[in-house]
Amino acid sequence: MHDQPADPLARFRWHPEPELLGIGDEATSRAALERLGAAAWQTSLDYLYREGVRRGTGPETYAEMRRRHFGSTGGPGSAPAMPTPAAEILAEFTARLAPYQLNPYHPGVLSYFTPPPLALSIVGELLAQWINQGIDVYQAGPVGTFVEEEVNRWLCDLVGYGAGSWGVLTSGGTMANLMALAVVRDVHLARLAAAAAAGLPATAALDPSRLAAGGVAAYPAVPRGAALDGVRIYASDQAHFSIAKALDILGFPEGTLHVVSSDARFRLRGVDVARALAEDAAAGLRPLAITAVAGSTNTGAVDATGELADVAAAHGLWLHVDAAYGGAALLSARDAGRVPDLARANSITIDPHKWFFQAYDIGGLLVRRQEDLRQTFHREPEYYRHGNPDEEPIHWYQYSFEGTRRFRALKLWASWKHLGTAGLGRLVEMNDDLAGHLAARIADSDDLEAIPAGAPELSVVCFRHVPGGRARAAALEASDPGSLDRYTDLLCAALNRSGEGWLSTTILRGRTYLRAGIVNYLSSPAAVDVVLATLRRLGPAAADTAGLSPV
Repeated sequence: MHDQPADPLARFRWHPEPELLGIGDEATSRAALERLGAAAWQTSLDYLYREGVRRGTGPETYAEMRRRHFGSTGGPGSAPAMPTPAAEILAEFTARLAPYQLNPYHPGVLSYFTPPPLALSIVGELLAQWINQGIDVYQAGPVGTFVEEEVNRWLCDLVGYGAGSWGVLTSGGTMANLMALAVVRDVHLARLAAAAAAGLPATAALDPSRLAAGGVAAYPAVPRGAALDGVRIYASDQAHFSIAKALDILGFPEGTLHVVSSDARFRLRGVDVARALAEDAAAGLRPLAITAVAGSTNTGAVDATGELADVAAAHGLWLHVDAAYGGAALLSARDAGRVPDLARANSITIDPHKWFFQAYDIGGLLVRRQEDLRQTFHREPEYYRHGNPDEEPIHWYQYSFEGTRRFRALKLWASWKHLGTAGLGRLVEMNDDLAGHLAARIADSDDLEAIPAGAPELSVVCFRHVPGGRARAAALEASDPGSLDRYTDLLCAALNRSGEGWLSTTILRGRTYLRAGIVNYLSSPAAVDVVLATLRRLGPAAADTAGLSPV
């Protein structure tokens, strides 16, 4: 036992609340921490019920919001020089920050993949911040290491990966896609090159046992520089921007990404990729991988994963599936068939902070073979001395681009236990049903049109309001091709400023559409109907500003 000083707070008496700094002594600090916790929780609930469920967001434009937040200077001021009591900080949050959020709890917020986080996810985040584990080296987060292993096992089981598979949690889909393509470069491209040098077919690169039989190491020397020239990776025009971004960061030359046009429902098909890679191979280029998407951010489209897996297997290509959003459909026994064949991928991105209803941030990368991650990312710093040489604990830094990482697993662990797979799946089904309701409303209305028409694949619906009906829309596009695009942008901005709902806009086939990406389990058919009614109410003013001729 360490001797306690006569005044445990003596070193902190310069602060108005020393008991919130010198928290090591229960007798002097616990009561103050309990009061702070109660006040913080009260502030959180005041935000939720006074602001979060009241409106989608504030009416201010960006310029107005900057002036409101920063004042006359229009920019950040100096850092605070002197301490401020916690109560004043919470009061400032309530007055200055809480009213001006995008509120994922509002039932009309149906745009970005920002769900209302589950209560146990928030609690898990709170506990994780208190215990403050660094999930990099085992000794810095002992049980946290096991919780992440457990959660990743659940995710691997969910997508259908078997023994030997592995996962690692990331900040989100962009990081997971970057890491996946690093594995493609350092593991699969190296194997393709080594297989070719040994006279083995490209398909051998997908099977380490075939490589070994041909005298090729499972992990050959990694390619760099000129060894990346002439490589081709295939993705659709609906692939997430992080795929191209990752290739740039990883040193692949311009032209590496071969964008293949999606079909009428924005899906990448096997026959189109097969045609593209045949043309590239004939030109002396080296097909390397296919990056599919299961639930595109833009349209919710699900690429034909089974077809793409057939093409990849036939030509020795790595198949990565970005299922950051859509992978959660596997939580539902009813809707799992909407994202088929994920288990055939070599690697999968999945983002629990989207459709698992988790607080930011938590993404993940899953791979069929654990060692592929370790070989790609393992570097051994001299200061990570691990103690007993007879033990071999898991060190997560060996499997990730990131070093020190937050204890992201705890919130997913807690909320998955709280709801179970079946409960999480029920929430996914509610969103799919809500998207179906929106699509049905659009189909039944002459002044609305969806792209693509028909039932959505998941819970994204892209549509637009066409004042005067669809026939007039066609006439407007013929006479003034940009008029409906201007109108759609103005209408979306008016809806969002109204507080009645929140949608985004996107460009599809050269035209502007409203986009509803529904991951809000607090929404309802009635809330969707309110959003549509608000669009119609705001339409005339937006049409006038856009210069549309009167109906």
